Amino acid sequence: MTKPDSKTDKSPVIKALRLLEQIARSREPIALAELSRAIGLPKPSTYHLLRLLERAGFVQQDPLTRRHLVASLLEDIALSALRHGAGHGQRRLLMDQLAHRLQARINLVVLKAGHVLAVEWVHSTAALRVDIDPSQSLPSHCTASGKLLLAFGRRELKAKVLASAPFPARTRNTITSARALVRELDAIHHQQHAEDNEELLAGVNCIAVPIRNLKGDVVAGLAVMAPVASLPLAKLRHHLPDLRAVADQISRGFGREAPSLNASTAGNNADAGNGQAVGLHRRPVRSRGRRPSAPSRRKALDAEKADKDRHP
Repeated sequence: MTKPDSKTDKSPVIKALRLLEQIARSREPIALAELSRAIGLPKPSTYHLLRLLERAGFVQQDPLTRRHLVASLLEDIALSALRHGAGHGQRRLLMDQLAHRLQARINLVVLKAGHVLAVEWVHSTAALRVDIDPSQSLPSHCTASGKLLLAFGRRELKAKVLASAPFPARTRNTITSARALVRELDAIHHQQHAEDNEELLAGVNCIAVPIRNLKGDVVAGLAVMAPVASLPLAKLRHHLPDLRAVADQISRGFGREAPSLNASTAGNNADAGNGQAVGLHRRPVRSRGRRPSAPSRRKALDAEKADKDRHP
């Protein structure tokens, strides 16, 4: 992250937003000293901003490690931004096209507090389809998206979920032991996709692939869900290239870089190498002959008169 060196960056609001950005982008809870170095602020200033953000409910501190992470309020804001932000229309179009092509339900999900939460979804247009209440959170140990996000998620979250074993069995195929789930997560990390083979609902299977941000971190999952009767798991696997292609397009939408707060400064520095600063373009000076002084003019006139007298 660029250190503050412009007038805009001196705003307390911008400093707080940059601090939130650093915490949100960190894969692990982050310490005060690391935050101070990352955003280029003294520790006392960073500490003061952190206390303000904690009181406002945007940040929380782990009582044991004293490290900082985003709080549930910021997670809720992020979910609302995903659902109603600028990229919603394009994501919806891509998911609609995929659902129509596969004749299956398409879900875009995130992991919150160890449970799967739907951000966006498109129902299947097939006569035989899967209907799930999108407002209902689902367990991570028996869903394709949940296992995917656990496999690529924070160690603390993974450890917390594993510590809750044995897991409740939803069907006879549900993974119930921590050891079996660890093996499953390792396989998912290797193959870059996850499967739900009738583990959540009998007669329903699912495949999920990762959605990544600009840094390459997995931030969401894109899943196709269908009845086994119409689209069994073996056929679902044939559609993995289609699913990955849409996930890559959505990832590129997440990966668009926001304009840098120091963009104007960077532009100035770049142009300064050419000898000019942005906004200070010099108007070219026209070369003009120097106007002679009064004594010089008199001498010129006298010389001209003398020349006429010699040559009438």
